[in-house]
Amino acid sequence: MPKPNVQTPQAGADTGRTRVDDRRSRTRVQPSGATDGITITRWSLALSLTIALTVVTAAFTLVWNQTLSLGETQVQLVAGVAGLDARVTGLDTRVTGIEMRMTGLESEMRDLRMEVRDLRMEVREEIGGLLEEIRELADLIRAREMPGPSAQ
Repeated sequence: MPKPNVQTPQAGADTGRTRVDDRRSRTRVQPSGATDGITITRWSLALSLTIALTVVTAAFTLVWNQTLSLGETQVQLVAGVAGLDARVTGLDTRVTGIEMRMTGLESEMRDLRMEVRDLRMEVREEIGGLLEEIRELADLIRAREMPGPSAQ
């Protein structure tokens, strides 16, 4: 079998490309030992990705731990608020009872004031009557003790 005649295009040959295109393509491809630019190898790319993933994982872990901590704090706050709510409800019940007692005491105080006022009026009347009796008795005693004009 005869071998087919394959021709490789050469620089500047009639392939539709110009010398400027050839120069651009050569400048884009740098040899692996180039020192005038940044060479990214699979190893350095893998290392960079590993470091980036480690940083992202660490940040996510920190955020996750803070979220858990906030959740625990929220549970403690809710429990504390529930305890305070129960205590406030108990205090509210006690205050309501005290208010009822105070209302009863105020009513009793009004009744007592009225009784004291009535008693004062009775005492004044009695004292007025006793004073009148004492004056009458004093007049009688003076009338007995005073000798008349014939006794001298």
